[in-house]
Amino acid sequence: MKSCVRSAVLLSLCVVLAAAANAPTKPVCTADNAGRLWPDEANDNPKFAAALRPYGYPEICMLEHGVYIWKSPTVSLDQLRRDASKKRPISKKRSDN
Repeated sequence: MKSCVRSAVLLSLCVVLAAAANAPTKPVCTADNAGRLWPDEANDNPKFAAALRPYGYPEICMLEHGVYIWKSPTVSLDQLRRDASKKRPISKKRSDN
């Protein structure tokens, strides 16, 4: 029984390592590729880019605070709620007499 479990763990570890070895490496975000998407295939194939959205991809190279970074163009509902509560001023009742 232990040898079966050990074999299964070893096999799954090999699969994970093989998948990591085949994963495309993300290029450095610079002024040359600003505005481009990663993975690069998403730039030319909008269906591919749309299929990646639920996973937080594709990422876009953008300039933020003077530094080029890869950032996901998607937001979560929590981010929208948090940002909305910061930007909305509390309205005060005016008394027009």
